[in-house]
Amino acid sequence: MQIRKAIPKDVNTLNHLLTLLIQDEKQYDESIDENFVVTNMYENYIEDPQKCILVATVGEEIVGYLYGFIKDVDATLLKQEAQLDALYILEEERGKHYADALIIEFKKWLKDNKVSYVNVNVCSLNVKAKNLYTKHQFLPFKETLKCKEL
Repeated sequence: MQIRKAIPKDVNTLNHLLTLLIQDEKQYDESIDENFVVTNMYENYIEDPQKCILVATVGEEIVGYLYGFIKDVDATLLKQEAQLDALYILEEERGKHYADALIIEFKKWLKDNKVSYVNVNVCSLNVKAKNLYTKHQFLPFKETLKCKEL
């Protein structure tokens, strides 16, 4: 397994993996449209120095990825923040510590970019994801509440 920065030829695979992530999250959030297909997101981000897209590969095959970005400067904050926006490992490749390796590499990128804090949003019912992030020192900080029926 190797972790590397994504390159332009990876964007179709990245868009496909994001589609799989959205479909996977449907089990935790009934408001998600599991039929939505991502077709052109990462083309716009691949060269942006404020964005980090990492891929986990086995041989030449991409088996997972992480996407995060440095947030726009907010005058109310004392230190720079980032968002870990997407992390997905192919189902058949889970349990092999690829997600751990992606998070570790992302944290190195954050440190190199002098970012002090990183946020991640997790569906409250996604216990596996919550356990993964907790293992990497992500702690509960803010809570989002959702009213389903209006």
